[in-house]
Amino acid sequence: MIVPAVPPAVVAHPLGNFSVNHYDGLQIGRDRIVDNAIVDFAEIPTLQDDAVASDDPAAICTELSRSLRASAAGRPLTFRTGRSALTYRPGAAGLRTSRVTCELTAPAHIDDRTNLTFTNAFRADRVGWREITATAVDVRLTASTAPGTSVSKQLMSYPRDLLGSPLDERSARITAEPGHSTAAAPAHALPAANDLERLTGPAAHSLDDIIGANRVTPLMAGLALLLATALGAAHALLPGHGKTVMATYLAARQGRPRDAAIVGATVTLTHTAGVLLIGLLLTLSSLAGDSVVQWLGVASGALIAAVGAALLTSARRRRHQHTHGHTHTHTHTHRANLLGLGIAGGLVPSPSALVVLLGAVALGRTAFGVAAVVSYGAGMAATLTAAGLLVLRVRSTVKLGHHARKLGPYGALLTGGLILLAGTAIAARNLGALL
Repeated sequence: MIVPAVPPAVVAHPLGNFSVNHYDGLQIGRDRIVDNAIVDFAEIPTLQDDAVASDDPAAICTELSRSLRASAAGRPLTFRTGRSALTYRPGAAGLRTSRVTCELTAPAHIDDRTNLTFTNAFRADRVGWREITATAVDVRLTASTAPGTSVSKQLMSYPRDLLGSPLDERSARITAEPGHSTAAAPAHALPAANDLERLTGPAAHSLDDIIGANRVTPLMAGLALLLATALGAAHALLPGHGKTVMATYLAARQGRPRDAAIVGATVTLTHTAGVLLIGLLLTLSSLAGDSVVQWLGVASGALIAAVGAALLTSARRRRHQHTHGHTHTHTHTHRANLLGLGIAGGLVPSPSALVVLLGAVALGRTAFGVAAVVSYGAGMAATLTAAGLLVLRVRSTVKLGHHARKLGPYGALLTGGLILLAGTAIAARNLGALL
């Protein structure tokens, strides 16, 4: 049986606003296999999906049934669509999430020991929770890679400790034979929670509530912008925004406070422009927002690596020339590197900033949404600028030792190499998530 959805309190989707989440509750019987399938669409996929927008769950269930690959004793099984339903729930920033339930049935004959396989390839390119359970009806499961109970209560209550590393069960192998059912496989173990998400969660929920409120007073608007700034600052604390790279660059190049400010301003402009552009693309197309963010992460890493490569090339050229009088060229290159680091730092948008923008646009508060996005960027810039200023402060108060001075001629080469490696690592991590 499929558990009916009960509308919860207004809250952002716990698996992220881009997620498409799957549950397959397999019931293995003597003459059939029933898949009580559920698809939980977060805010942005709900906004984009034509079948959801047109209130057509049967179309989604048909697409889902065609994406299933199953076999019994090596013979392929074909699932047919039965009952279907679509319900909406309040989401972040005045948007909605949606839940589609499908009853899918495939004929099967389990007259003796039978090996079953099952794979769900529905929306395989989207990030999200994927869970499979298997129970028996008038048969006995002698082996199963799928547990008998759902740790998410059929996508109704995601375990808080598993949000940072959601289940990714896309297939199952089951052995069944005639007889009475036995104990099911144990449920999945739960890893540790994400501390930063726990700390910023209340602020994000408060911002979503203000954006989606029926009436926004000036005081509420000011509070929303402060919350957006704080969330942007917290977002910049996550890996992949080039804090270490910028600090290394400023320390090695004898940067000035103005240089840190240039990087911060560039981060704000880049992040704001990126969120506005991606928001427009998501509104006008069915583009997978999570994939866009990952590709931007690849581009950010590549840009950082390019700065590192430029530093290596410049350092090698200077060591061979042993000449002076190139201040203008060096200044021009230095500014270009600062801009490159700033663009790389702001290139990966905050998903919550995207949701706030889309929610504000949907409610006719576009200017308010843009102001919140600018505040997000300002918060990110504050974190990165503070990191740069801290490094400059430490460098100005710490005297170089004898061994550090001996490395002076090779400092630029070392800095370029470190930045090149850091950028490559960032690009590789995001590319790995896409593959």
